Amino acid sequence: MTGDELVRIASAHIGEAYRLGAEAELDNKDYAGPWDCADFVSWCVYQAYGIKAGVTAAGHPYSGAWITHAENPAHALTVEAAFETPGAVLVRRPHHYGAGHVAISDGQGGTIEARGQRYGVVRAKGRGRVWDLGCTIAGVSYQGSP
Repeated sequence: MTGDELVRIASAHIGEAYRLGAEAELDNKDYAGPWDCADFVSWCVYQAYGIKAGVTAAGHPYSGAWITHAENPAHALTVEAAFETPGAVLVRRPHHYGAGHVAISDGQGGTIEARGQRYGVVRAKGRGRVWDLGCTIAGVSYQGSP
């Protein structure tokens, strides 16, 4: 299991629709949207590794659950290290200008993410945007991480 696998799975969904509050079934390998950011990342992680990450106690993907995951020292990366690590996850806490957000690092300073209604699932610039945390998934091998 490598971080590159997560990038590959996420990339296959570029162009699909975004809907805030969408609920992807993690075990539905054929799901193709619509997505919200946390559902997209959690679904991709589950498809890549069979691991439920970034989910609430009830098993629903949620950006707040990704914050909790990323704050765990066992998973934590600096944001800069996450930019350089294919398959790492970038997390933004809710701020005065918007809700929390979650994206997958492509390892080259960019992201693959369910970005918003206007964008859908896209590759985007990661650097130069607000990110608070970076993290990994237990049991996954990452190239580029310290």
